[in-house]
Amino acid sequence: MRIPVATYRIQLHKGFGFRAVKEILPYLSDLGISDVYASPIFKARKGSLHGYDVVNPGELNPDLGDPSDFEDLAREIKMWDMGWLQDIVPNHMAFSAENEMLCDV
Repeated sequence: MRIPVATYRIQLHKGFGFRAVKEILPYLSDLGISDVYASPIFKARKGSLHGYDVVNPGELNPDLGDPSDFEDLAREIKMWDMGWLQDIVPNHMAFSAENEMLCDV
């Protein structure tokens, strides 16, 4: 089990996605960061600036990049010997027509 020593919280959004995180990993390593703590990465309501208004927890948020971008980031994090802490808040689902599960009820 990995125990985080020093975390750095990343607020992901359309202007700062998976590729942007990958670019700052050398800087985070220089700071002594052991683990990245990321805001939600699942598909959020269009235009979300925070990701806590999830509409589909089974998909990555396309505003942040595609699955291959996330896989590249995961590989790069491992190369820097860092971990990934994912913020998951199950009750933060958007009350929106974009939320197909809600509309199905």
